[in-house]
Amino acid sequence: MSVKQDRTGVRTASQLEQKYSFGKKFSEILGLIDDSRDKVDSVESQLRSEITKTSTELSRTTEAVTVQAEKITTIESDVNTLESSVTTLTEEVEMKLDASGVNIAIKKELANGVDRVETETGYTFDSDGLTISKSGEQMRNVIDNTGMYVTRSGDEILTANHEGVNAVNLHASTYLIIGADEGRSRFEDYGTDRTGCFWIGG
Repeated sequence: MSVKQDRTGVRTASQLEQKYSFGKKFSEILGLIDDSRDKVDSVESQLRSEITKTSTELSRTTEAVTVQAEKITTIESDVNTLESSVTTLTEEVEMKLDASGVNIAIKKELANGVDRVETETGYTFDSDGLTISKSGEQMRNVIDNTGMYVTRSGDEILTANHEGVNAVNLHASTYLIIGADEGRSRFEDYGTDRTGCFWIGG
């Protein structure tokens, strides 16, 4: 190969380098590539950091939502319990005044350390039993384990106990039936000015 040809080859390589490197040397191009790679790595690192941060915040938000949901569930449960208690209390207040009802009321009050209960309607529960009486009224009714005692202005007008029934005034508007079961005799008004006693069975 001649010297001229070598020089031509060098010029050609230089021209190629100049043509395809846009006036920059290959080493400079490699430096630019490394710089670009560093920038890409930096952007990638920032993206990863942002993704991690966003994921952490999302996780915290999810946990907060879960806690709020649990609180709401607890509140709903407390409300349902309260509604149930109010319903039960309402039913107890509206219960009929019978032996079992009075017994339940007294037991519940005694369980709370109370040995006397008074109501605005004139009912008193205490060691004497059930007393029904209002201030300013003539009638007073006492019911205990021995019987029922009704007084008017302090005078006993009706007693029902193990000895029987004793009444001051006993009024039967239609019939007065005497005897066990359906009775054996009956007193009633007869005509306009008489009283009849009739044998009705046995």
